[in-house]
Amino acid sequence: MSPQRFRLMVSLVLAVGVGVSATLIGAGFVAALAVGWQGSLVGVTTTASAPTTDFGGLTSRLGILEPLAIAQLGLLTLLATPVVRVAASVVAFASEGDRLYTAITAVVLAILLASIFLLR
Repeated sequence: MSPQRFRLMVSLVLAVGVGVSATLIGAGFVAALAVGWQGSLVGVTTTASAPTTDFGGLTSRLGILEPLAIAQLGLLTLLATPVVRVAASVVAFASEGDRLYTAITAVVLAILLASIFLLR
C-alpha cells in the first residue's frame, strides 16, 4: 500500500466516522425537538428519567427511537472512530508486510481496547 493510499484510507475512516456521528447526534436533537427528551418517536418510554450519561439499555431505547439514545449512539460512534482508525492501520501495515509497525500499532490498539473495556 502506497503512503498516499494509506493516508487516503485513514482520512476516509475518520471522515466517515465523524460524518456518521454528526448525523446521528443531529438526528437525536431533531427528534428531541419533535417529541422532547422525555418522549419517544414511537411510544411511551420508561427510561426517560435516566441520566444523559447512562448508556444502559441503549439497544432497547434505540428500538423505541428515544431521541437521547439516538444522540448517545452518535457519541459512541464518535468515540469509536479513532479506535477503528488504529484497527485499520493494523490491517494496512499487515497487508504491506511491515511487521514492526503492525506490532507497534497492534499494541496501541490493545491499550486502547483495554482502557475502554477493563479500566472502569
